[in-house]
Order: sequence, then structure tokens, then C-alpha cells
Amino acid sequence: MTAFIQPQPQAYSLQCYAPGKLSDTDRHRLGRFRSKVWREQGHTISHCSTSDSWLERADIEAYIWLAEHQGNIIATARMNLCTDLTHLPEKQLYQSLGHQLATPLATWGRLAVATQWRNQGLANQLIKSRLMHANELGCRNIVLDCPVSRVAAMRSHRFEVLLPPQAGILFPELQFVVMGRAL
Repeated sequence: MTAFIQPQPQAYSLQCYAPGKLSDTDRHRLGRFRSKVWREQGHTISHCSTSDSWLERADIEAYIWLAEHQGNIIATARMNLCTDLTHLPEKQLYQSLGHQLATPLATWGRLAVATQWRNQGLANQLIKSRLMHANELGCRNIVLDCPVSRVAAMRSHRFEVLLPPQAGILFPELQFVVMGRAL
């Protein structure tokens, strides 16, 4: 009888950077990583100055999580704190909710996991880390927009659909669902 040994996930580090604390070098690495993951999924980046780097103004004011393995970014996520939703790149998706959400609130975005690192719990770890941090910072709500394919995963973390699927602002070829959770 041959025993099946479950492969162990490779070790990685996970670091959260407060707003303004991510170095310029790491910010550029982050932009290249996001762009690479998005292009591997068959999407184009047209809203950035170059197609090989996805950085946004909201990144400057955000908490940024980087998971790294052997010096390479393998996953990332972002969280902004706000009293309204006007700073988001996709703020038009949220316009009808601005008056309904208790503040301060956290907005989540830009969760990306390298293809070879998927299905190893990284996305769940990034979700749990951001939940804990938002709670510690006194946020009353969390909102996010995610592709339709991620709705079930976010529901498993007690997020609720706030608005039906709609075309994305930056990526109109995709349908996004605005979801939220009270803390």
C-alpha cells in the first residue's frame, strides 16, 4: 500500500505596509506584479501610464499587503480607509451607496495571487488579515467590488451583495459585484 503524502505549501512571508511606508522599489515591483497577473488572465491594462505596471493614486494612501517567496511577490492586496468613497478608481460603482454606509469604512481592492500560488490559502489569508486590521482600525464597514467569479468566496467571509453585477469602470468587459460587510 502506498501512502499519499500531501505536498506542503512552500514558505512565504506576509507583510503589511502602512500608508506611505512602501518603498519606491517595492511599489514598482507591486505594479509589475499586478500587471503580470492581470495579463496572464487575458486582460489589458489601459488606464495606467504603461501596460507593464499597474499603480494607482489610491495605492499611496493604502495599506498594502505583500506576500513574498524567495524575494518575489506572490500575492498582494490593498485596503484604504475613508469617510466617503470618492477616492476609489471605480467610485462610480459605489455612488448609490455613499449615504448608506457607516464610517469610517475600509475599501478593499487589488487582491492578486500568482498563478502558481493559487489554491494554497493565500487569498483567504489576505482576506483574514485585512478583516483583522480593519477591525483594529475602528472601521464600521468594509466594501469592495469583485468579479462575479469571486462572489461565493467573499460570501464565505460574510460579505453580502450590495449592488447587482455591473460593468467595471476600468475594465468594462468584466462584470463586478459591489459587496459589503459590517464590522
